[in-house]
Formats: sequence, structure tokens, C-alpha cells
Amino acid sequence: MKRAFLAPGERIPHLVILAALLTSRILYNRAGVQFEGDPEVGAWHLIDPALYQTDFLRSIFHLHSQPPLMNFFIGFVYRSSPSFHQEVLQILYLGMGVLLAISIYRLCKDLELGGWLSSAFTICFMVSPATVFYERSLSYGYPITVLLALAGVFFFRFAGHGRNGHFLFWSLALMALTWSLFHWVWLLLVWALTFTIHTNRRQVILAGLAPFLLVTTRYGKNLVQVGDFTSSTWAGMNLSKIVTFRTPEKERKQMIRRGELSEFALIPPFRNPLAYLEILPHTPKTGIPVLDDIYTSIGSRKFQQLVYAEASRLYLMDALHLIRAMPEAYLRSIFQAVYIFFHPASDFDPILGNRSRIWEFDQWWNRIFHGQWLGDETSIERNVSRSILHVGWWILAGFLGTVVFGVRYLWIHRMDLSSAVPALVVFMMFNILYVTLIGNTMDIGENNRFRFSIDPYLMVLPVFLAKIIVVRDRNLFQPWRR
Repeated sequence: MKRAFLAPGERIPHLVILAALLTSRILYNRAGVQFEGDPEVGAWHLIDPALYQTDFLRSIFHLHSQPPLMNFFIGFVYRSSPSFHQEVLQILYLGMGVLLAISIYRLCKDLELGGWLSSAFTICFMVSPATVFYERSLSYGYPITVLLALAGVFFFRFAGHGRNGHFLFWSLALMALTWSLFHWVWLLLVWALTFTIHTNRRQVILAGLAPFLLVTTRYGKNLVQVGDFTSSTWAGMNLSKIVTFRTPEKERKQMIRRGELSEFALIPPFRNPLAYLEILPHTPKTGIPVLDDIYTSIGSRKFQQLVYAEASRLYLMDALHLIRAMPEAYLRSIFQAVYIFFHPASDFDPILGNRSRIWEFDQWWNRIFHGQWLGDETSIERNVSRSILHVGWWILAGFLGTVVFGVRYLWIHRMDLSSAVPALVVFMMFNILYVTLIGNTMDIGENNRFRFSIDPYLMVLPVFLAKIIVVRDRNLFQPWRR
């Protein structure tokens, strides 16, 4: 029997969720929580705002530093409504919030949590300070969270009824074209995973082919342009943060003298392009402003300058050498990244402007719902020290419970993974583990921001597994056996 995305019998819960969402936004407005982010002010992930008007499509095409979709989205809004683009962007982000709320509710229902329990969890997530902060930050974090939650809904429907396969793979492709953490390899693995557990494999191939080819084409463009099959040429600089620049400077200097590292091992990543052009003076001029210009029209450094591609490649080579030479140091850095990963998502420096307006409320929310007693670490402190008072212990407990009992659930239902519910658990578990692994081995400093994309899964899945344990399947408590 086919199930509508918004079933008639669920109108009241949806209205309650919508009312709670809108009421909370009014209250947050009154508390001074604002939409932060204006293309005209600029940000590290945005191209020069002047190029949105003068060289839009060519700049998007030649962008190599990151996937193009976020800049395309912002640029389209900026060009369409130059006088009130911020208001339009805020409305669109609020619309994403409505879609996220519906998706979370649908995931809860698909995992058989019941209408009112599903409503309660959805409301709890949607009115939380972290969700509002990310909804009011002009970055890709919120759209990615929405797309991943929506992909879970489509995955369930595709596994259970053979419908919405195209929507599933297009939502995944949009993620890959928005944030480089969701790599081409990730998309391939999800496609292979779906192919493995779905009964109609021809349908899987047809549904995933066009989105996969589009993402591959974008990666191929960068291969031709800068020599790397990637969606972001910043990968080497990001890795250097967790490897190279957590190695003592004295040791780096010695390795440079021995010819083991390049001189980039002493230059912190994401510096002014001029610092790199002094070392790489033969970086070609292309005649394309997004690749050639050193500064934007508002005077900030241009992170899309072509020299970053070669510089990042050298950063990557240095980082990989240090991983081979000093693996124990890299493991210590990963441990520090994991420590940050289990902070509440609102405990993040770039949203401090809004957070400071409701500091006490956010702190008590994190104490009650996330198990973090203190949230006053600076970004420097959390990179070099650890404190049990700053860990979100309920987040950690939920994650560990999800992994342990999720694996156990899938083992028990290993002969039935093509059914809708076990298939959805596989999909959610895969993405939780993927983001955890890649997010904590490739970068350090923003790891709790990375986790926000899977927070809806980390809220819903532990509740489902707890229900299975308590109500239906006590075998999850029994020893592991074949």
C-alpha cells in the first residue's frame, strides 16, 4: 500500500510541528538571533560578490576550490533580488527548515516511533539553538543537513516500494555538489550499497546513472583544469591542519633541511595568495577573474585563486609524509578532533554572534539535552586541551549506542536487509560512520559542525534501537553469536 509523504491522518502533528517551528523563530527573533551572512560582506566559501553580477556562470564553472552548488544558489538569489537578497535567503533557509522538520518526522514514522513521539522529537530538534544558528548562517551546513535527512526518507521509500529512486540519487548528487566531504567515492559507495540490498538492480542503475555522471563530470573538469580528480582543491590544506601544523615547528624545520618536507610546512594554510605566489611564481594567468585576482572587490583575500590548487597539492604531500613518518602524532590529532566532534553543534566559534545573544539558554539546553556542562572553550583551547566538562556526553552515549546496537540489529536482520526498515538503518549507519571517519581524519577545529549534518540520524536512530531493545527484540542484549 502506497504511503503519501504527508498522509491525511498526520495533518494535526504536522500543524503542531509547523506552529512550534514558527513560534520558536519569532521568539528567537525577539531574543536578537539574526540571519548572518551577506554575499556583499564576503566569506571564505563565497566568490567575489562582484562576480555574481559581472561573470557569474563562468566563475561558477571554473571554481576549483569547492563544489559549485552553494555559490550558484547564492549567486542566483543575489542576481535575482540584488536589493533584498538577504531577506530572500532568510526565507529560503526557513523553507529548508520546514522541509527538514517534515523529513525528520517522516524518518521517525518510517522507523515506527508513533505520531506524537515523532512530533516531539522533531520539535525538539527544530527549536534547538544549534538548528536555529545553522538556519541563520549563510553556509552549506544547513542545506546539507536538510538534503541528508530528505535522502533518508527517499531511501526508505525506494527500498520499500521501489519509488522515489531518482529523487534519492539527485538529493545525493546535490550534496556532493555542495560539500566536498560528500565525495565522489561516497556517492559511488551509496550507489553500490543500494545496488547490493535492492531487489530491482536495474532500477537502481537507472535511478543513479544521470546524477552520478553529473558529479563525475564536475570532478573531471577539475582533473583537466588543475590536474586533480576532486571537487575541492583545499583538501591538502585541510589535512595539513590536523597533521603538519600539529607537528612541532622544530621537527618540521629539521625535515625541511633534510629535504623531506617543502617550505610550505612552515606556512600556515589558507594564507594570502601572495605568500604562495612568491614560492610558485609560474602559476599561469588565465584571464578569468575568479582564478587570477588576488583580492575581491571588497578587499578580502580570494580563496579561489589558482595558486591555491598547487599550494594545496604540496601541503598534501607534506601531510602524507608526516603521517607515514609519525603515525602516532597523527593518531593523537585524530583523538583531539574526535573530542571536538562530540561537542554540541552550537559550540562553534563562527556562530558566536548569535550564540552570545542567548548564551545562558544555549548553555542550559546543552546541559539538559547534550550532557555538556560548560561551553566556554575557545577554538584554540579545544584544539590543544581536553576537559570532560566540555564533552556532550549524551551525544557520545547516543553515538556509541547507535554503533553497537545498530550493528547488532543489522546482524540479526542480515537476511532481510532489502526490507525497508533494515535498509534505512543500513543507510543511516553508513552515513553516520562515513561522516565520523572522514570528518575526524581530514580536518580539525570544526568537527562538531561536521557532525551537525548527521544529527537528525543520531537523534532518531538511538530511539528506534532503544524501542527495539525494550519492546520487541531482547536478542540485542544477548551475546554475539551466529
